[in-house]
Amino acid sequence: MEVRVNNKKEILKSFIGWLPLALGATVFYGMLFIFIIKRLLTEFIDIDQELAGEVGLLFGVVVLVTCLYLYLNWITKSLSSYRLAIRGEILLVKGISGWKTLDKEVPINSIQKIYIGANASTVEKLSSGHNAVSEQVASRLVFFTREGKSFKLDFAAKAFDNKSLFDFLVTIKRNGVDTNVGV
Repeated sequence: MEVRVNNKKEILKSFIGWLPLALGATVFYGMLFIFIIKRLLTEFIDIDQELAGEVGLLFGVVVLVTCLYLYLNWITKSLSSYRLAIRGEILLVKGISGWKTLDKEVPINSIQKIYIGANASTVEKLSSGHNAVSEQVASRLVFFTREGKSFKLDFAAKAFDNKSLFDFLVTIKRNGVDTNVGV
């Protein structure tokens, strides 16, 4: 059984709750880029203040739009490459885990439980009032091994089709792995 991965359009739509944060960050970083460029042009190249402002605005907007495009492209490609499957007695897990990528093949009998929306870090708990942080924790899939170790798959609920992910958790529960999903 393999969990169906959402297409890029569905992935982007799943981040709609992050829009207020993204807009605020866009304004902040846009102003910062413009200020830095204007300062560099007036201090080091000795360009007139008004011309430096116009060039800074143009360059700042171009840099900001380029960075935003690159980020959205990276996140959709990354989440589109996720994989969660059962092959015989092996569980295949591929995706993003924190700042690194995860690509594991684990025997199903070594997994004690799989929880979705669990294990918020201390920083996440402190900022739990923010919708984007709550969404990130809610979309995380955490795997607990019988040895007491754990590994996580961030943005799993955004990368995978929800029905397919639910069916996977029901199937894995039938194989003796505890989940926090009711059947």
